[in-house]
This record gives sequence, structure tokens and C-alpha cells, in this order.
Amino acid sequence: MSINNRSQSSTFSVAITGASSGIGRALALRFAKETTHFYLAGRNQMRLEQCRAEILTINPCAIIVVSCFDVGDKDACQKWCDEIFSVRLDILIINAGVALGEEVDVDKHLEICYTNVLGVAHIVFYALEHFSKQTRLENGRKGQIVLMSSIASLLAMPNATSYSASKVFVRYLGESLNVSQDEVCITTICPGVIRTPLTQYLNPIVPQIPCEVATEKMYRAIKKGKKCYIFPLWLRCGARFYHLLPFFLKTSLVKVFNYFGRL
Repeated sequence: MSINNRSQSSTFSVAITGASSGIGRALALRFAKETTHFYLAGRNQMRLEQCRAEILTINPCAIIVVSCFDVGDKDACQKWCDEIFSVRLDILIINAGVALGEEVDVDKHLEICYTNVLGVAHIVFYALEHFSKQTRLENGRKGQIVLMSSIASLLAMPNATSYSASKVFVRYLGESLNVSQDEVCITTICPGVIRTPLTQYLNPIVPQIPCEVATEKMYRAIKKGKKCYIFPLWLRCGARFYHLLPFFLKTSLVKVFNYFGRL
């Protein structure tokens, strides 16, 4: 169901975590023309300010609030959720995430768990409390939450153990919320490998989707209110086929990912 139908408010507000770079920044710029209120969150103040400046070149009338904090901090997440619902919030994009990169140690694996799992949970459940207090629009929804999972949630990747596991949590959280409530539209996006700073340590032979192309696909999925959007199609089909294989074949197949670098 599309979320475009609005009659109860002249504002259109979007909040994005991980907005300082990569997918978060690209989605912020894609929403710039139609958004009156932006709430941008990330861990790098300078890059958040750069994103704000880019949005203002597209939409000089936009009201943009920048917040610098770590989504692993529960109290900071609660404070931010209180702030972003100061006006009616239409779309909350929970995009903040980290991957292994060149660091492979216990602390990095734990950081991935805190950011990609607890960081998502902190924002989701505080936000749902606030969404429940908003009135429904003509489409019957009180707003929309977008969860950024990954194609890695469909594959047990040996080069991305904690990352794959964290994205499984995000995907199943989205599915569980969709079947447990109908007040808020939950859209879970599982993209393939997108060319962003997060994937800079992958082997160059790995096919990567240009960020602009991926952003447009995700934008359309969000606007249509899709429950789950997995792309590209060939990788989605491959992942589905992988789950039909016996374990010993899965083990042999996924070893090829070790040559691709780390996520």
C-alpha cells in the first residue's frame, strides 16, 4: 500500500540514522525535494553537516536537525526518538550499520552486534511507542519504519559471520513486526552489494551496484510501502536456491566468499 496519500498534515518529515555517508546520505538526498522536516543522525558531525548543506541546495526551505550519537547508546536513542516526533513523523529509516572491514577481532564483532542489532532495536521500539500516539492517515497507517537488512541475511557467509547474523535479526524483526501489528508500515530492504564506504574492503571482482541505482530502487520500494524488498533479482534467486541445498553443499559453496574480502 502506498504511503503517498496525505490529508491530515502539510508537513512531510523523514528521520534517518547513518545519514552521514553511504546509503543513508543517498536516501536523504533522494527525499530532499519532498521533505519539509529532516532529522539526520550519525556518528560523524562534519559529514552530517555536509549532508545538511547538500539537502539545502536542493530544498532551501527544508528544516534539518542534525544529531550526532551512537545508536548503541540506549539513552541517546530514546532522546533522539523523543525529538524526531516533535512534529508528525512520516518515515523513519533505520540505516546505521557497521561491518568488519580490515579489523578482525572480538571488539569489532561485538561492535557489529551492538550497532546492527541493539542499535536497531533501540530505535525501533522507542519509535513504535511514539508512532502509536499519532493519528492514522487515509491509508490506515500511522507512519512507516524502514529497516536496512542485507542479502547477507539470506546467506551464512564465512567472511561476514557477525554481519550476516546481525542482518538476519533485522530481517526477522521486520517480518515479525509486520505480522504482529498494522499501525505502522514496516519495510525491510535487503540489498545486494552496494558501492559505498562499507564495501571498500571487498575484492574488486565482486559485482557492486552503483549507489545511485540502488538508492532509486530503495526509494521506490519505500514509497510503495513494500513489506520486504530484496534485490538484485539474480542474487535473490540464488540465495533462495542456496537454502534448498544440503548442509555439506552449502559449506562448499559459501567458501567462495572468502575470496571476496570481508563484510
